[in-house]
Amino acid sequence: MASRVDVVVVGAGSAGAVVAARLAEHPRRSVVLVESGPDYRSSDTPSAASSDDFLLATRDSQLVEPGLDAVRTAGQAPRPYLRGRGVGGSSAVNAMVLLPGEPDDYDEWPSMGATGWGWRDLAPWFGRVAVKGRLPAAAGPVAHAVLTAHPQAELALLALDDAQHRVSTNDAYLEPMRQCSNLLVLGDTPVDYVLFDGRRACGVRLVDGSEIEADTVVLCAGAIHSPALLLRSGVDTPGVGDGLQDHPSFPITLRLREPNHFSPVVTALVRDTFVDTHDLQLLAMERADPEMPELAVLLGAYMYPRSRGTVRLASNDPSVAPVVDFGMLSDERDLAGVRAAIRLVERVAQSPAVAAVGEVLPYDASTAGIRASIGDYVHASGGCAIGAVLDPDCRVRGYDHLWVCDASVFPRVPRANTHLPVMAVAERVSALLSDVVSASL
Repeated sequence: MASRVDVVVVGAGSAGAVVAARLAEHPRRSVVLVESGPDYRSSDTPSAASSDDFLLATRDSQLVEPGLDAVRTAGQAPRPYLRGRGVGGSSAVNAMVLLPGEPDDYDEWPSMGATGWGWRDLAPWFGRVAVKGRLPAAAGPVAHAVLTAHPQAELALLALDDAQHRVSTNDAYLEPMRQCSNLLVLGDTPVDYVLFDGRRACGVRLVDGSEIEADTVVLCAGAIHSPALLLRSGVDTPGVGDGLQDHPSFPITLRLREPNHFSPVVTALVRDTFVDTHDLQLLAMERADPEMPELAVLLGAYMYPRSRGTVRLASNDPSVAPVVDFGMLSDERDLAGVRAAIRLVERVAQSPAVAAVGEVLPYDASTAGIRASIGDYVHASGGCAIGAVLDPDCRVRGYDHLWVCDASVFPRVPRANTHLPVMAVAERVSALLSDVVSASL
């Protein structure tokens, strides 16, 4: 590796793999992609990550961030929060659902300071995304019951190839570029902090004490770890770690009449409207746990939350997980939205089609019960928002040659599963970055 490279990208997930691969398409541009988790070729993908059963993938300790907990809402104790680790990041362990969100989601962003990020600006980049959605070959029994029970239920577009195998960003973006001598992927390489010359980023210091010098630093470590890395690096831009969001969710469990091993776990969903278009979602999960095939889950979510949380440091030690508090339901409108999502799930769960496959287990939908049981959708967003922490090109305000690109840049979370929007944003940021870096070559 050269003593100094053009670009170092931190994080090889849904954004970082896109950014590194696109920047490396210029043969004179040297790119180093560093990832805290394992690196592997597509042909050597761990069996759990190659599975279309995300429940198996999230139980592989090498594929998820260790020791990361989060508080969902006031009064709840911290519980584990799942984040993908290794090449592909969360795209290697997610439920593979691909949705763009509503145009209104993005048309709201410019009013929040993200000039040039309306739907017309971002829509073309969804078409450039290399991970393509495919319908599952078949629906499982729970999904089939939901498709029968609700007129707006639909088969979900999933990140699958023609053989119905998972496609991560490692598969779609990094694998085709592995032969390029100007792209170096370093797995098992956690970053301690960003290096600065004054207020200009000039590389990264790794946990092992070594350094990578670079003309441009791009943080793609995700909505939890990018703000944490900025904080650990001493970045003083106001708002770092603020504005954290996720979609609040509420589970209703079914005891199935026949054990269910159908895979993928999610093949059908319902998008419905409470106040705003598609602000409710129901996911039909064929299993609650790989070891309990007799249990399934109908998961209801409110997709237009207003509540905000924070990412803060517990320590400057990079081995210590940050303090994550989503602040869910701190805005009362979100509680009303979750109640509407629960009513949607109840209508489906009480239908003859669902009753034929399983019985609903007891749950508590009182206000206290909702606050005690509210969960997330693993759609962490915000914390380094465009228009607040970042300028409209995703550069950190007050600093030079330092960029952020992942779900942390969202001014607010869209009404969608976040994988596809993150890749679209990464495609656009890659083009912006490419123009800037090319000018210096």
